[in-house]
Amino acid sequence: MTPRKINPPHYFLLALVLMIGSRFAIVEAPLLGVWAWIGVAPVVAGLAIAVFAARQFARAGTNIVPLTASTALVVDGMFAWSRNPMYLGMTAVLVGTALLLDRALPWLVVVAFVATLRLRFIRHEERLMEATFGAAYLAYKQRVRRWL
Repeated sequence: MTPRKINPPHYFLLALVLMIGSRFAIVEAPLLGVWAWIGVAPVVAGLAIAVFAARQFARAGTNIVPLTASTALVVDGMFAWSRNPMYLGMTAVLVGTALLLDRALPWLVVVAFVATLRLRFIRHEERLMEATFGAAYLAYKQRVRRWL
């Protein structure tokens, strides 16, 4: 597989810019009012999940760049709960941001981000992991869900 020039962190930053820009560019009625502040929790949790998972890759000495060869199958820590904790973390940050922005349009960006991850990265990464780690990855895939 050929690594992409634009990777999930790039899409994540673009999604944040679009979400925040939509808040100021389009007039919409608020959805939650003061309850929008609950968005802080998924932002903080998402950042923690993504950072912790990235550190696990670094400790294992394996490549973090999508669609490149991995040297280790990481199955503990965050990866015992989700096969894609970095993507889960980024998505949680976007969900929290959508809550904080308290408008409908940012939710479309969240859906587009998740669809992009699924179609452009996850399905290809899973095939690459199966080819690289074989039965060990298939057993892991049976044990651990893709997201949560």
